[in-house]
Amino acid sequence: MKILGGRYLTEDELFEAGVPTVGKGVRVHSTAVLVDLERMSFGSNVRIDPYCVISAAGGFVRFGSYIHIAAQAVMMGGEGIEMQDFSGISQSVCVYSVSDDYSGETLTNPTVPRHLLKVKRGTVTLGRHVIVGSHSVVLPGANIAEGCAVGALSLVNEPLAPWGIYAGTPARRLKDRSRNLLHTERQLSAESGA
Repeated sequence: MKILGGRYLTEDELFEAGVPTVGKGVRVHSTAVLVDLERMSFGSNVRIDPYCVISAAGGFVRFGSYIHIAAQAVMMGGEGIEMQDFSGISQSVCVYSVSDDYSGETLTNPTVPRHLLKVKRGTVTLGRHVIVGSHSVVLPGANIAEGCAVGALSLVNEPLAPWGIYAGTPARRLKDRSRNLLHTERQLSAESGA
């Protein structure tokens, strides 16, 4: 693939930069910003597109295999973020495992001493076969169970039950999602010898 304007880093470059676990077929665009590399892990066949910001910030960020992070996505993993196999987030999706208190009861932002803050913390997991649509926001503790599809411009502020199609602010279940993709996963596994 020819690219004009940046390039994708190799697995070796990521490993040499400090990522402890890097699978095969991992491509991270050179314009992506990765913070706390030593707290990240990559399975195989992971692609992170241009202008993403991904921070483990003292927590962790774990990518399974067959993961896609589209351009301009933001992932703040101070409490931990895990993306399981075959999951992806679309352009400009924001995933937060830590968030300020917006009530006005305390100060906000990371320049203020921690003892003067009240932050919401919660690990975020995107289960297998999860897809999150463009410009959606996922808040701390809002785990998205296996097989969920979240429509564009949605706010996920609580855990979602498996195999549903969700959309809205806040995200609500609209209907069940087909599981036919599991047959295709088995086909991929057979073809790749996994």
